[in-house]
Amino acid sequence: MQLSYKYCAIILLKISLILCSTPLHAEAQSKYKIPHVEATAKIDGELTDEIWQNARKIPMSIVNSPWNNKPSPVSTVAYIVENGEFIYLSFIAKTRSNEKVKAFLGDRDSRWSDDIVGIKLDTFNTRRLNYEFFVNGFGVQHDGINNEMTQTANRSWDGIWDSYGKIIDDGYQVEMAIPYRILNFENTDDVKTWAFELVRLYPGDTKLRISNQEIDRNNDCWLCQSPEISGFKDAKASKNLMLTPAIVASRNDTRDIYVPNDAWHSKNDIDAGLDVRWNINSNNLLNATINPDFSTVESDTGQLTINKTFSLFYDEKRPFFLDNADYFSSNFDLVYTRNIADPDYGAKLTGTEGSHSYGIFVTNDTETNFIVPGNTGSNIASLAQESHSAAMRYRYDITDDFSIGAISTLRDADNYHNYVVGLDGNYRIDESNQIKAQLLGSNTQYPADLYQSFCYGDDFNDCNKPEQINCDFGNCAFTEQVHRSNKQNDFSDQAIIASYDHSSEYWEFLFEHKRVGKDFRADLGFMTLADYQSNKLALDRFFYGDEHTPWQEVKVSGSWQIKHNENGELLEKNLQSLVGVDGPMQSYFEVIINYDDKIGLRHDESMLDIDNNTSLFTEKTLTLYGQIEPDNNLLLQAEFIIGDKIDYNNNRIGDYQEIFAGATYSFTEKLSGEFYYTDATLEADSNNVYHAKLSELRLSYQFNVHSYLKLNVVYSDIDRNASNNPYIGVSERNNDLSTQLIYAYKLNPQTVFYLGYSDSSYQDDYLDRLTREQRTFFTKISYAWLP
Repeated sequence: MQLSYKYCAIILLKISLILCSTPLHAEAQSKYKIPHVEATAKIDGELTDEIWQNARKIPMSIVNSPWNNKPSPVSTVAYIVENGEFIYLSFIAKTRSNEKVKAFLGDRDSRWSDDIVGIKLDTFNTRRLNYEFFVNGFGVQHDGINNEMTQTANRSWDGIWDSYGKIIDDGYQVEMAIPYRILNFENTDDVKTWAFELVRLYPGDTKLRISNQEIDRNNDCWLCQSPEISGFKDAKASKNLMLTPAIVASRNDTRDIYVPNDAWHSKNDIDAGLDVRWNINSNNLLNATINPDFSTVESDTGQLTINKTFSLFYDEKRPFFLDNADYFSSNFDLVYTRNIADPDYGAKLTGTEGSHSYGIFVTNDTETNFIVPGNTGSNIASLAQESHSAAMRYRYDITDDFSIGAISTLRDADNYHNYVVGLDGNYRIDESNQIKAQLLGSNTQYPADLYQSFCYGDDFNDCNKPEQINCDFGNCAFTEQVHRSNKQNDFSDQAIIASYDHSSEYWEFLFEHKRVGKDFRADLGFMTLADYQSNKLALDRFFYGDEHTPWQEVKVSGSWQIKHNENGELLEKNLQSLVGVDGPMQSYFEVIINYDDKIGLRHDESMLDIDNNTSLFTEKTLTLYGQIEPDNNLLLQAEFIIGDKIDYNNNRIGDYQEIFAGATYSFTEKLSGEFYYTDATLEADSNNVYHAKLSELRLSYQFNVHSYLKLNVVYSDIDRNASNNPYIGVSERNNDLSTQLIYAYKLNPQTVFYLGYSDSSYQDDYLDRLTREQRTFFTKISYAWLP
């Protein structure tokens, strides 16, 4: 019961703070009344329609980052008007004399580094969530939803709205039409009052955040300081039902590259699917999908996997899971939908009613994949069976500063389940200080033979009785995950996180405590660590320049963290110091020094003991990072890491060096490319252990704002020294090459046409060249229909 007492103490502290204090949110600085007119605008960037003569004009003249509410060096003016169906906005954004507008054609949400203008809208005026709508000089759309409570942004949310941009002699001008049907708000016949902010991100020598309002940096809640707009009396939240049928045709060819002259084995597939998006009322949204297809998801960013003991994180890109994903966020990462690989159907209901918000989704999955965590590594378990997954999230805002919530996730299949339930709270003591906490419990059942999937080698039958084995490091039939998954009955445990956070203009401070029990599992989430408890302290100090200094901001940071397992045995102790500088030409330079005492893998994997069963190594690393934009067309990045690193496969410390270089270049307004290269080497006992190289090329030709052609190439080249890997057998050569070519036409985020090709090739010691082992041709057509 000790854990419960701690949580109760935190809740009591929060309640006492509420009783002893009052909300300290900044009052809205001003209120703007938005005109209503019975007219429409043609969205063509010309600004000649009569409707603009009646619009509310709002100048944007304040730079609140990195300068502290200084006058803007460039002119920006916004115009807002509405007609009961759309909110219309136009912007006239000027540049300095003889300065070219930074604007290029690109896919949606891809040109955040351009000169862009837009609006942030909190349509419930709760200062918790806000929409954002931005466009660049060519009308390329950028949108998303920001969560002020969790300090996260869901920029993968895509609304259906209209925009157009036009470059003019001394800048650019844009028009935007945002339909009420894509917004959630209180559906009343009264005048509505919303929080808003107009923002321009101006990439001059220094990237300036230009706004219509001043921002107090000592108040960490910027949304709380937003002014208000009122009007919209005739606005009605849409109850429209949007149906998006889709047809996907694919051909997948595979072959066994180790069989000489093996022919291609082809599989043709044609599937029909349907996505449903229904605004039940102004506050509740239902999403449903039947037979969804995710083959058109672009290839993930390349990552080096060598010498990693924990599972890698990949961003979610699928629209069904992204829509209102912020409703499921919490202190722990409990909803990681990439675990759901191939669902047949899914349904999601999200909504807000006054101080209450909730989210529920259910899916089935033709596969069952989840992470089996540990304290020295994690691994992926795969069950060849169908499973069901669900998540439920509820939050109640007791006051403007105090909210409590509940969350539950589940996964269920034959002889397998994982159930998680939890409570959390967030209390903002004042404008700079807040406390967060979350308590979770889980109950899990694994298939009785699951642990056998983590055994390796043909000659180790004793893996069936791991508790009876003694084995030396490198000569054992199983890994930590055998212990973590060798459960013959269901098992339960708890997890807790509590933090205090201070954020003001010059200082940031964080204290955080975590504990995750050895038998706690969150199989729908991304939690790779179990059987540990940690304490962390972090302190940041900021120094600011101004328009007259070559640097704009300097950050000096220090942090300390220590981790033990549940038995109090040391896992890791880390000290880090950091200096970061924002400089000219939108440059950023960073120096990080890490001093890390960390255990290697267990000597005897038949035991989970840490003391006298692991070696404690000291990793000392220096990281240098820099990026700069010498002109509008080019972004350069580089990182250099040097120091000591554990060679996990051979349980020793080695000399590590990593070089990263990246370049993003816009050849023309339509053609752009990205190239990234990583080169990592590890040496131990005065000899090479491995040399890994990762190359990634992405080319894009944008015909217009609706269509593009993309080529993605990822190549991994890993060379190992077999004579200096004494504890494991390795292939001296492992090369992977994947390519993808996609043509897309997107009338809007839901009405799309894709035509694509992808393949993968592989080479190791048994193959004298890269050999293609898989190739796929596919096409997809979907259409958003509003009946």
